[in-house]
Amino acid sequence: MAEQNSKPVRPANPAGTGKPAVQKRPAGPVKEARPSKPVKQEEPEETNRSEQEVSETPEKKKPGISRFTKGLIIWLVVLTAAICIGLIWFNSFLGKYEELYQSSLPYHQAESTMKLFADQDLDSIWNLINEKPKISEFENDATLKKYMKNIIKGKEFTYKQTEDYAENAPEYYICTDKHIIAKLKLAEDETNPLPYGFKSWKAGDLEFYTAADYNLKLTLPETYKLTVNGREVPAEYRTEQGIDPEQNKYLKPYAELPKQCVYEIKGLYEEPVIKISDSDGKEVKAQIDKSSGEYKVGYSAECPDKEAAEKFAISFTKDFANYISQDAGNYALDKYFPKNSKTLRDIKRNSSREWYTRHGKVDIKNEQVKEFKCFTKDIVYVEAYVEQHMEMFWGSKEREVVKTTAHLYLCKIDGNWKVAGIKY
Repeated sequence: MAEQNSKPVRPANPAGTGKPAVQKRPAGPVKEARPSKPVKQEEPEETNRSEQEVSETPEKKKPGISRFTKGLIIWLVVLTAAICIGLIWFNSFLGKYEELYQSSLPYHQAESTMKLFADQDLDSIWNLINEKPKISEFENDATLKKYMKNIIKGKEFTYKQTEDYAENAPEYYICTDKHIIAKLKLAEDETNPLPYGFKSWKAGDLEFYTAADYNLKLTLPETYKLTVNGREVPAEYRTEQGIDPEQNKYLKPYAELPKQCVYEIKGLYEEPVIKISDSDGKEVKAQIDKSSGEYKVGYSAECPDKEAAEKFAISFTKDFANYISQDAGNYALDKYFPKNSKTLRDIKRNSSREWYTRHGKVDIKNEQVKEFKCFTKDIVYVEAYVEQHMEMFWGSKEREVVKTTAHLYLCKIDGNWKVAGIKY
């Protein structure tokens, strides 16, 4: 009985033994004996299963896609589509934004205006000029347009910002290779607003740099009429008047030419067409002084008694030559001058006739009129020329030729030509 109260001792399992020893327990319900440790049985590999076993094994079901996964996929697809659409819209927006920004830049207007110059579109250029250049009463818009066209013809153009350029007030120069010919001011075009706060610009004003630097200065008799470009020039353009002509010092006191006046017209864009007519309405040509650029008009008219005046001048020149050489008498010249002529007195006082070389027979040859001017029907200028062929008492046996030229101002007194004065 003592052995039953003591704890049973489990003998150690010898190595390599199979099952542990079973201890007997007091009587009671009998339980099926179990091994102390479960023994794992090896399952045969699927490759070793026979076709019959596989066919007898029930088929396993594949796992399905959960609702969450489906929702996630749909959400990703929608998000991707939204991003793509957003990128496409944003790219389109950026393109339109850039296009509007570029179109709002003011230099486009400068380019457009520059093209008008390159195309020689004078009408469009003229319309851009708000304050037209000043034009004299002897010219018109057509004259100025012609002047402008001559400036831009055959030129190449560029543009650049002016010194006063500002973002809210853009200004540009229109230039050729060497000169600035115009200035363009831009103005905001409020009739064509742009989105996003961009400004729309238009050509506000064009200033075409003109130089009306052709000036006309002309001296002519007060009795003559002057027209410029078909328009008669009024007396208010006279800067001087009552000028005594140079010829009068040879004509007075027997005759006198009308006084002269000076016309000045400034600010012309091109050389004017000048027409001058005398007191009889006949056209007179003006001569330009190349050194000063001034026009001068002499008295010019048709002389109804020209032939008689020329014969009178030749006759006087022949007698004058013979008078100096003592081949004519002391009073040979008196018939050619008015009474009490100072010119005749000077000839008689200052001619050293007694000192003239002694000679023999004298013949007058080669008589000619070299110049003839008719100031009025009663006042003329004649340049007469003769040659004296005379035998000399010494030296060469050939005749000596003495040439004489007389510059005569003639006037009619009591219907007859007289020498009013001589220009030496």
